[in-house]
Amino acid sequence: MDYNVKISLIISVYKSMNFLDLVLQSVGLQSYNNFEVIIAEDNDSDKMKEFINEQRKKYNFSIQHVSHPDIGVRKCKILNDAIKISQGQFLVFIDGDCILHKNFLREYAKYQKLNYCLYGRRVMLDEDITNILLETKDISQLSLLKLFRTNSSHLEEGIYLPWFRLNLRAKNVAIKGCNFGISKEDMYKINGFDEDYKNLTIGEDDDIKWRLKEAGIKFKSLRNKAVQYHLFHKRKDRSDIYEENFKLYQKKKSKNQYFCDNGLVKQ
Repeated sequence: MDYNVKISLIISVYKSMNFLDLVLQSVGLQSYNNFEVIIAEDNDSDKMKEFINEQRKKYNFSIQHVSHPDIGVRKCKILNDAIKISQGQFLVFIDGDCILHKNFLREYAKYQKLNYCLYGRRVMLDEDITNILLETKDISQLSLLKLFRTNSSHLEEGIYLPWFRLNLRAKNVAIKGCNFGISKEDMYKINGFDEDYKNLTIGEDDDIKWRLKEAGIKFKSLRNKAVQYHLFHKRKDRSDIYEENFKLYQKKKSKNQYFCDNGLVKQ
């Protein structure tokens, strides 16, 4: 492992400071210490600014903050803003509702490499354990044995297997915007996230995967290594949004252009 590799952990958030509080607790317990945190707020809330200022007093890691006016979901734009101010050579992207295993960043640091994109999976916590975590603010409840007594799903993703050899030829690559990492240099190679995508779905994962692949980037799965736990919350129906973004995605793929026009650098 190269302890000289600085990681920029970019956390995308909207309004859920109670979730973000738990996530930052897990960041504070990381076994790998050469990192900074950038909170990418798809909003511009005074309450979030106050919250972040309080968090800076609690932890010994750097916390930067980027935000913009709330004009609807513009996740791709705020992630690009975070990349622009990042000081790390390697970028790790998570969402503000995903608690991290203590060795989460260690695994990314261990396997990071130029021209490779790393990606992991997540345990889906049920409503009851999420409420307990929010009430107690005690993330030690996340032991796998305790989770087996809940209705949480995808518990197999919570099995931490650091000693298993990593399969370098990942099959059925499926990047999730809440758990992937790549060098800053490689992200600039494709011009970051495509801000033409409005709202959620596709822009922060499928489109990124396709453009990285076209740019010659390889993929490594960190399944059962970069472990995270997704806090329960109700989901809106995104079928209409998905269809709209999928049409845009297909149109962009037909042009076979991995360097997007509306990204980190505007064409």
